[in-house]
Amino acid sequence: MDLKEVFKDFNPSKFAFFICLLPLSILVSLRLNGDIDWSMWILFIPMWFLNMFVVIGAIVGSVVWCRHPEYRVEQNGYTDYKAMLITVGMHLLLLMFELLLCDNVEAGGQKNMWILVFTPLFFASPVAVAACIWGFKHDRSLELEVILSMNILLFIFVALQLDGIIKWDWAAVFIPLWIVMCLPSIAVLYYFVWTLIFFRSTYPESDRRSHLVMACTWILVVIPLLTFQVLLAYRLDGYNSIPWSNIFIPLHISILALIIGTFGSKGGNKWWFGIRVDFCQFMLNQCPFMRLYGNVSYKFPTDEERRQDGDTVPYTNSHLYGTSRKDVSKDIHADGHAKFETVVPVVSIDSPD
Repeated sequence: MDLKEVFKDFNPSKFAFFICLLPLSILVSLRLNGDIDWSMWILFIPMWFLNMFVVIGAIVGSVVWCRHPEYRVEQNGYTDYKAMLITVGMHLLLLMFELLLCDNVEAGGQKNMWILVFTPLFFASPVAVAACIWGFKHDRSLELEVILSMNILLFIFVALQLDGIIKWDWAAVFIPLWIVMCLPSIAVLYYFVWTLIFFRSTYPESDRRSHLVMACTWILVVIPLLTFQVLLAYRLDGYNSIPWSNIFIPLHISILALIIGTFGSKGGNKWWFGIRVDFCQFMLNQCPFMRLYGNVSYKFPTDEERRQDGDTVPYTNSHLYGTSRKDVSKDIHADGHAKFETVVPVVSIDSPD
């Protein structure tokens, strides 16, 4: 296992989003279950931190952009900066929705009509469609915008259902969601089939391993998420009385899988906080000790290597990465004894006997 390869494809933006979403889902489930009686403003503290993080990162990046015009000629500089502004706009619309949601829930749902509470999402969806078109033209991945653009009908149906304008079952209200979830379900089948094909082929082991990891990640995300949606619809329709904390467990599993998946998802915008480099490279430059202690590769010996080495078995190999040209390697033997070899001195013969 090479930690350098793990962190090289790390996506800090997705990690920050999902790491804030996980405690929110846990707190909401506990409140619905009656285990805690906290205000909605307290429950959404992780999202307040996330939005503050996004806004500050965009402000710092914009200041760097304005003060250093020479950075604009860098490769994909304009594209990355525009993508950052689009993401900030989406987060600001989500922030407006979160503020209206907390205010209306604290008032017992009687202060404003739910159709007004969902208005920021109604504005965000068409903007997200335009952002997706722009991202497709410029080869940019905008996952948040894709989610907002595909769930516009779901937002409308939920708002109308909460206002009592329609009297449908929640399973019918979630029909747009069922349709949207068909796409990741197809992705699961796709990665699963390709994993079987790769394992039966002569492709490099690294490619086969990456497809296996991707397939497992999609399975751990999609199947628990579908389970959560089904349990939620049945609970809202009154078909079961499962505790809310149990209903949200599949959602927690999906979010945890997404958090783990951020270490191999690549991507990320280099203009957040104006760092202009990959997050891994930025951390290595700012924290030199991570070059030694953070970039360590572990090699687990095979049975054949154990037989060849006899009583001494290499346990780990650590290498120094980063900008240094030196390689630091160390063999640690399982039996605790050092491995000695005979050193023969060099003999120079000037003249024959």
